[in-house]
Formats: sequence, structure tokens, C-alpha cells
Amino acid sequence: MQTPYFIFNPKILIKNYRDFHSLCQKYLDRFIIAYSAKTNTLKPVIYILLKQGSLFEVASLNEIRKIPKTRLIFNSPAKTEKELAIALRRKFLINADSISEIDKIAKILKGRKFNIGLRVSLEESKFGVEEDKIKETIDYAKKRNLNIVSLHFHSGTQLSLSKYKENIKKIEEIIKELPIKLKYINLGGGFPDKYQLKNLNVSLEDFFKEIRLLKKFNATIILEPGRCLVADSMQLITRVIVIKENFNKKYAILDAGINFLPKIALSQYPCKKINNKNIQATIKNEYILAGPLLFGNDIIGKYSGELNEGDLITIENVGAYCYNLAWEISYKKPKVFIE
Repeated sequence: MQTPYFIFNPKILIKNYRDFHSLCQKYLDRFIIAYSAKTNTLKPVIYILLKQGSLFEVASLNEIRKIPKTRLIFNSPAKTEKELAIALRRKFLINADSISEIDKIAKILKGRKFNIGLRVSLEESKFGVEEDKIKETIDYAKKRNLNIVSLHFHSGTQLSLSKYKENIKKIEEIIKELPIKLKYINLGGGFPDKYQLKNLNVSLEDFFKEIRLLKKFNATIILEPGRCLVADSMQLITRVIVIKENFNKKYAILDAGINFLPKIALSQYPCKKINNKNIQATIKNEYILAGPLLFGNDIIGKYSGELNEGDLITIENVGAYCYNLAWEISYKKPKVFIE
């Protein structure tokens, strides 16, 4: 078969979703799971999660169009008036990111009342409003006939448990000081995938034990998982094109590189040899696995063992962002086969 190509395993995705849902049921009274669409918008992924009962969090018109008509959660620092008009008509939960956006929403509504969310920055970033400006932003929205019923917080990506715990404590302090009763507390996504959980020596359940501290506010907790649901549901099959030695280092040049395994995804890509030409070697060589692009940083990782030109390598844990972010530079985006 022509390489490279992705393999998607629906059973893994379904199990991951059900395990996540079970933790929600165990630790939370009221909750909404809204899959982060930007993580992977492959049609089978969307429809499987839809069938499992997931809602969706979107960040653009492109993502809105890929989701069957259902209520969505809309997060973005750059929502256009066209996107906002669609979101208002379909009654999305819009997390306003700025005063400017509140003005746009009010302009479209022409004085009509509407319930919205507000994104809050837990640290310096381009997202949301600053912690010390929450109250004045809530008052400003109220004057524009917009009622803030939800606060959105995003703790980060692949965080340690201690950092996540610190953020939950901060969120708790912020909410306690507010003059309003929230209908929703939106914690965003950012849950580590299985490989990162193993590295951190923690479980997904440990994160839920921290989240349950927010139950005291009697609000529905919105979670937006992405990576932890789909990361290990896909793998990439690639072929060794060239074996070479440069500067006393052995390289295995593959037909897939950072064009399909972008470092921006902040993930780990465990590699295994999968073909049947495996010959027992008395000495294990270490190869730098590199991609075919004309970029010096096109390096995937390392492999310890024996490799030959033509060998097949499976690269695991590629379900999060890799398909969506795949560059069509020099090479076409790989096909996806369902296992």
C-alpha cells in the first residue's frame, strides 16, 4: 500500500469517550462534554462522537460547517460578524473574548436580550479578559442587554497535575468574588493524553478529583476534551526511504516528517517497526528518524534497533492535530483508513 497513510480506530475513540463520560458522572453533578473540534475534524470522528452524545466546541466558520446542526460552544479571539450572526441565530453558547466582541453581538441583536459566556485569561495571553476586569466587563455587557451566564477558563495543554490544581484553585477564588450566579463554568480542554499521563505518573481521574471542587457553585461544568479522546485513536504508517550516515550519526529518512507530525501539536510520537523483515541483530543501532522535507528541523525522533530501506514504521498517538495540521507542502495529505 502507498505510504504514508493514517489508520483510525473507532473502538479506541468510543472507549475513550465513554471512560471520560464515566468520570464526569462519578465526580460531577451536572456536566456537558463538548469535544474540541479543532483537534481532529475527520468526519468519522465527528459522527462517532455525535452518536455518543457529545456536544462540540468550535472556533471558526469552517468548523461550524463541519458539525451537523446542533447547539455548539463558540470560542475564538477573532469571531467575525458573519460567524456571530450564525451563532446567535442557532443559539450557540458564545464565549465573548473582548469588549469589541460584546459590541458586535449587541449590534447584531439590535437591543434584544441574549445570554452569553465570557472568556477569562488565567495568565497573560491574547485570549479573553483580564481577571481584574471581569466585573466591569459583566456590567458593560449588561448595559448592552447581554447577560453573562458562563465563564470560560482554559488552563493550558498537557499540564502537570500540580499546575492544574493551582489553576482550579484560582478559578474558585475568581468565582467566589463575582456578584452573579453562573449557570455554567466552562473549564475548556487541555487534558493530557495517555502518554503524557504516564510520563506525569498520574491518571485522568486525578484531574477530575480537582474539578469536583467547583461543584459548590451549583453550576453545570462544561469540559472541552480533544487530545485525550482522539490522540491514541490514530496512527501513521510510514516507510524508510533512505538509510545514511552523517557526522557519525545514522539517519533513517522516512516518507513522512513534520509535514504530517507537526511539533506545534506538542505531542509524543512513539515509533515501532511493523514489517515482517525483522532480523535479529546482535548490536542495536540508534537511528535518527527524519522526514523528507528540505528543512533541517524535520526530525521525528529516534529508533533503537535495526532498520533497512523499505521497512515500515508505525507512529502512534497521532490523532490529535496531526491530520488537521498536515501540510500539503511537497507531498499530499495522507489518506485515512478505518481499522
